[in-house]
Amino acid sequence: MKKISALIAAGALALGLAACSSGGGADVPDAEFTVGVTFSDLSNPVWSELVQEAQSYGAEEGIAVNYVDAKGKASEQVTQIENFIQQDVDAIIICAVESKALADVTKKAQDAGIKVVGYTQVLENYDAQYLVDAYKTGYANGEAAANWINENYGDEAVVEWGLMDLPEFPEIIDRANGIKDAVAELAPNAKLVATKSALTAEDGVKNAENFLQANPDMKMIATIGGGGAQGGNEGVKASGITDYDSFGLFGIDATEIEIQNIINGDPQKASVSLGGGKAHGRTLIDITAGLLKGEDVEKDQYMPIEVIDKSNAQDYFDEHFAK
Repeated sequence: MKKISALIAAGALALGLAACSSGGGADVPDAEFTVGVTFSDLSNPVWSELVQEAQSYGAEEGIAVNYVDAKGKASEQVTQIENFIQQDVDAIIICAVESKALADVTKKAQDAGIKVVGYTQVLENYDAQYLVDAYKTGYANGEAAANWINENYGDEAVVEWGLMDLPEFPEIIDRANGIKDAVAELAPNAKLVATKSALTAEDGVKNAENFLQANPDMKMIATIGGGGAQGGNEGVKASGITDYDSFGLFGIDATEIEIQNIINGDPQKASVSLGGGKAHGRTLIDITAGLLKGEDVEKDQYMPIEVIDKSNAQDYFDEHFAK
């Protein structure tokens, strides 16, 4: 029954993304600019939130935003960008599936006078980009996890832990490296016993359950993103752990569900905020609007890094998510 409940919870998360995953267009009468947005995979809850906020905020600013989902296919993303070029959009915002695959088509867009804005993945041809310092972000996550291990299991000879990484995205690899380095340096009694890729909440549920089935003494899981953290929280609970204080789950992205889990005293103990999907959506529109209006826009911009835990989760929730 617990396993079914976890799958239902993950399914509920997925249903919230269904409309977004198919893409969406905005009807903005008398729009000053039109912006195309292509994301590598909108099943990621943070990115889903981002594109929807970009669209609504863009409408407020007189910008029509149309987004599409590449669903993890580089060739599909190339076609999407080609379509945006044919539609004569003013700018294209890109979260790349595979950056190298976009070198030719992004140059083609720029040659057509279209502004190109990159997000998280470094592009070869771009006018501005909004990036994350992957290693520092991962290290902040690992540091929070290591501190928790020291506070709760500092006297234990060995503390087993698991990692949900995402090596399919080269820029994410350094997040995982940062997590591993921080845990190794700050909690030397921690032993990594399981690693598995996770992007979505469904991945997180499955990984957490498998981790704990194979390693029943595991005390901590760290993830490189909000999808794995959201699902991982449900997977830990479904695995039969009832003393949530005895287990620590640490994420990155600080999604609304993650923050609610921290406030509720669930297995998740902390998450690293990079500003959040809604804030990123607005920032990307501001960057793009600046370029289109001929303003002096810094070419390489980086997201803020802040650890959210029980000490500041309620304040963070009230600021970012309270209706």
